[in-house]
Amino acid sequence: MRILRFGAMTLLLSLCSSADLASADDGAVALLPFQGAQAAKVRQNVQKGLAAADVELVPLKRVTAVVKNTKGYTKQAAKLDASTLVRTRVRRVEGRWVGDTDVRNANGQRVEKFRNTSSSLTRLSNRIVAGLMKSGRMPLAGAAGAAAAAPRAEPEAPPAPTQPRLVVRPFTGAQAAKIRGATVRGLRSEPVEMFPNKQFAAKAKSMGVNLKSDGGHVAPASALAVSGLIDGDVLYEDRVWSAYVRLIDGDSAKVISQHYYDASTSAALAKSVQANIGPDFRKDIGKLGVAVPGAAVAVPGAAVAVPGAAVAAPVAAATPTRSESTSSEKKEKDEPKPKAKKKRPKKDRPAAVDIELDFRVVHRTFGYNDVLPDDPRGDLRDYKLTAGPGVGIKFQYYPGAHFTAGVGAQFGIDFEWERLFKIDSTRVVDAATGEEQSFPTESQQFLIGLRWRYPKGRWEPSVVLGYGVHRFSFGLSGPPVPNQDNTAGVPSVKYEFVRLGGGFRVEIGKHKLFVLAASIAFRGTFSVGPIGTSLWFPEAKANGMDALLMMGFRLGKGFEIRLSGDYRRYGFDLNPVPGEAPYVAGGALDQYWGGALGVAWRR
Repeated sequence: MRILRFGAMTLLLSLCSSADLASADDGAVALLPFQGAQAAKVRQNVQKGLAAADVELVPLKRVTAVVKNTKGYTKQAAKLDASTLVRTRVRRVEGRWVGDTDVRNANGQRVEKFRNTSSSLTRLSNRIVAGLMKSGRMPLAGAAGAAAAAPRAEPEAPPAPTQPRLVVRPFTGAQAAKIRGATVRGLRSEPVEMFPNKQFAAKAKSMGVNLKSDGGHVAPASALAVSGLIDGDVLYEDRVWSAYVRLIDGDSAKVISQHYYDASTSAALAKSVQANIGPDFRKDIGKLGVAVPGAAVAVPGAAVAVPGAAVAAPVAAATPTRSESTSSEKKEKDEPKPKAKKKRPKKDRPAAVDIELDFRVVHRTFGYNDVLPDDPRGDLRDYKLTAGPGVGIKFQYYPGAHFTAGVGAQFGIDFEWERLFKIDSTRVVDAATGEEQSFPTESQQFLIGLRWRYPKGRWEPSVVLGYGVHRFSFGLSGPPVPNQDNTAGVPSVKYEFVRLGGGFRVEIGKHKLFVLAASIAFRGTFSVGPIGTSLWFPEAKANGMDALLMMGFRLGKGFEIRLSGDYRRYGFDLNPVPGEAPYVAGGALDQYWGGALGVAWRR
C-alpha cells in the first residue's frame, strides 16, 4: 500500500509540475523597462511591432519594475503571468544606435541574447522585433500560433551556378554589419554569384553542422555548390578603423587570401572596402572556379540525413569548373611563384607630420652678479618681465614616413618659431614724483635643425641638432632730449647658438589617449648681440640650456590638445677689463619661464 501511495503521489506531483510548465510556456511576453537614451521610445515601438505580429503581450502600464537578478525575473514573470521577459539596453555609438537585447524565461534564465544596430531608432526597433520573432520564443495568438507551429517545408536546392558562388559570412567587431554590407555591395559588380548567408546558415542547421567549428562550412558549401566564403574582423585601435577581410576555400578551411583596409572613420572604411574588395579578390576568386553540387560531406553526430546529390546543370564552357580548376592548380604547383611584397599597414608606420600652434605666456628675469658697489660709472639695472603674451609654432616633418617604417622614416626636420606681442617696459625716472618712461619691447625665437627618433611601442625617444636665434630687445622712449637718458638702461640681447638635445614622447593609458613628452638641450652660444658691444661688455661670453615638459590629450583624427611648460637660461661671464669696460660686473643670468596651451595635428 505504501508503495502504491508513493507512486500515486509522484504521479500527481509530476502532473502538477507539467501543468505549471505548460501554463508558463503559454503565458504572454512582458517588455521590461528598457535602459539608455531613447529607451522608452524604442520599447513602445517594439511593443507595437510585436502586437502587429499577433504576439501575446503584457500591457506596458503593468510592467514598471526594474529587475537586476534572476530571482527578480522569476517574481516578475509570476506577477505578470508571463512566459518570456525581454529587456534591451539602447546606446549611441559612433553616430549609430545600438540595442543589446536579453530574452529570459519564466525562471529568470537567459535563453537568447542578440545585438542590433541602425542609424535610426525606428529601424533599430524593427530589427529588435525581427530578432525576437526569429528566436521562436514569442507566443502567438490564434491562427497565427497554429501556423507558426506547423512544420516548415525544406527549402528547394538552388540551381547549379554558372559563376563562382560566394557567401559573405557575418563579420566580427564594432560596425561589423556596416563593413560586411560594403563588402557585399563591392562584390556585386564582380562576375560572381552572391548566395544569401541566411539560406547557407539554414542549410547548415538542417544538416546539424556548427559553422563556428573548424571546417564546419565544408558540408553545406558542398551541398549548395558554394566555391568560397568571405569573412572578416573589424577593429578600432589608436583612433583608426581597420578591417581584415579573408577569402576561404569552400572545400576546406584554407584561407586563400587576406586583405587589409584602414581609415580614420567607419564610414571612410566602408567606402574603401566597397571600392577595393572586388579588384583585390578578383584573381583569387577566379582560381576557385565554379563548384559542382555534390553529395554533402558526412557530419558525425548529425541529426538529419542528407539526400544524395542532384544532377548538375550544364555549365558554360567559358567558366572553369571546380574540378578543372583543381587539376590546373596541381599542374601549377611545381612552378615557382614570385613572392608578393609585404606592404606594412599604414597604421604601423610612425607619424610623418607633427604641427602645433600655441598661445604662450613668458616670464623673464635678468640680473647681474659681482657688481662693484657705488661704481661712479653708473648703476647696472636688473630687469623683470612679469608676463608677456605671445604665439608659437612647432613643426616636425619626417618625409620618409610616408613610404616606410624603417630607418628612412626616422630622420626629419625640426622647426620652431615664437614671438611675443609688442609690450612696453617701464623705468622710474624720478622717484619723488613717480615719473616713468616707457620703452617698446620685443622678443622672438627661431630654431631649425635635424631630428632623429627611435619609435618603440608607446615610446618615441629622439635627439636633435640645430641652429637657433633668440632675441630680446628694447627701443628708445622717444626722440633725444638734452640731459635726459632715453634708453632703457638694460642691454638688449640676441643669442645665436648651436643646439644639441634629446627627449622622449610616450602615450599613456589603455587607449593611448594621454601623451607625456619631455626634452632638454644645450645651447652653445657663439654670439650674444648688443650686450657684447663696446657700450656694455665687449668681452662677454655666454652659454645656455632649455628644458620642456608637455602633457597632451588625443582627440582623434590626429588632433591633440597640449599643455606645456618650458625653461631657458643663459649664464654670462662678462670678463670686464679694468679701465676699459664701460661697466664692471663679474657675470649675469638671463632666465625665461614659459607656459603654452595649444592644439596640434600629428599624422
